[in-house]
Amino acid sequence: MAIVFAAVLIVSVLALIFTDPSLVMTSLIGGAKKSVDLSVTMFCIYALWLSVLNIWHELKFDTFLGMKMKKLLYKIFPNESDVSYNYLSVNLSANLLGMGSAATPAGISAVQNMEQRKNRIMLVVINSTSIQLIPTTILAMRGAQNASTDIILPSIICTVFSTIIGIILVKVFVK
Repeated sequence: MAIVFAAVLIVSVLALIFTDPSLVMTSLIGGAKKSVDLSVTMFCIYALWLSVLNIWHELKFDTFLGMKMKKLLYKIFPNESDVSYNYLSVNLSANLLGMGSAATPAGISAVQNMEQRKNRIMLVVINSTSIQLIPTTILAMRGAQNASTDIILPSIICTVFSTIIGIILVKVFVK
């Protein structure tokens, strides 16, 4: 991937040198400034959301949500151990709340404890489509660009639809 980025940078600089050489340094410094501004803005937004999500975790809201999901987990991931179901509930409830960093270790532990190959694939598909009640990453990126952040409902609709399609495809095509 570094080769691709280096090639894009080299081609861009060469294009600027041949079209307007005075813009080379201005563009490089302007791009660096924008990237630092974006990074600081996203850091602040993530700090806010991670604090809120940490409070939810301390209040055991993610565990409560995981317990409410158990019946659904038994249907989506049949024939697994109780340990797997516990890790699955933590993983999926953390993803639902937008805590991807908290969901990853639980997802890895769930896969390690799963016995069914089809269930492992199902977990990957569900984590990839990731239904989120609060899409923190998208909100942070849109907020950093001063864009409208009223995308929560469309985001939920799209992720629910893609998750349902993913579950159906795994049930149909994975043996």
